Amino acid sequence: MSTVHANGIDIYYEICGSGPPLTLIMGLGCSARQWQWMEPVFAKSFKVITFDNRGVGRSGKPDIEYSTEMFADDISAMLGALGIPRTHLLGISVGGMIAQRFALKYPDMVDRLVLGCTMPNMFHLPPAPEDSETMQMSRVVSIEEGAEKMMSLFLSEGFFKEKPKRAATLKEVIMLERKEQGDDAFMLQLGAAMEHNTVDEAKNITAPTLVISGKKDPIARIENARFLAGQIPDSTLAEITGGYHAFWVERFENACDIIKKFLVS
Repeated sequence: MSTVHANGIDIYYEICGSGPPLTLIMGLGCSARQWQWMEPVFAKSFKVITFDNRGVGRSGKPDIEYSTEMFADDISAMLGALGIPRTHLLGISVGGMIAQRFALKYPDMVDRLVLGCTMPNMFHLPPAPEDSETMQMSRVVSIEEGAEKMMSLFLSEGFFKEKPKRAATLKEVIMLERKEQGDDAFMLQLGAAMEHNTVDEAKNITAPTLVISGKKDPIARIENARFLAGQIPDSTLAEITGGYHAFWVERFENACDIIKKFLVS
């Protein structure tokens, strides 16, 4: 277990593989454990840095107000402590919000940027009312029921039949993360996401950018990806046919192929 003290907190991190640095940023309530499918693929070509954001997993959970800028500062300080001055950056969901903020604040530290299943803010093109209700209900039922509700938005119905072992592993991870995080830290992370807004700033991102999302994502609807790709000057859009929110689990092979081609092009 490796931790580094950065920006006033202890941050849990892992490094594997060799090659150009690639830093992966997970989303709301999610730990580095959810990179377990993509990480080995990327490690064949890159030095992969995964970590737990503040407020989740094995990193510090200070009881203060969070922001996506604070998360970006955490990453900058962590990379500095690890001796990594520049990196490719991949952010998923709320991790994509953090990646946007990082690219805007620390442009000299970003080689290429990948924004996955994310949005410029939480309200630009929100989920359908029934999907928002499912997300809300996931926090008030039992941990197991909550995990199942979120997975119904993360994964397509067919995936549960085709890949039951992978779905079961994800459920175990989500339940562990929920227990590990607690409701207070979750609300602090959610507050940061709710305050994030790059609608008018995305056009200022200078890194070559890939925006990638599942066409059927019920959480970060595909229109958000199209908006970001339309705003960021040097950007490419990749839409995963049939993909739900958690393409890093369900469609990780396809997504890794697309992302690797972009990073080495």
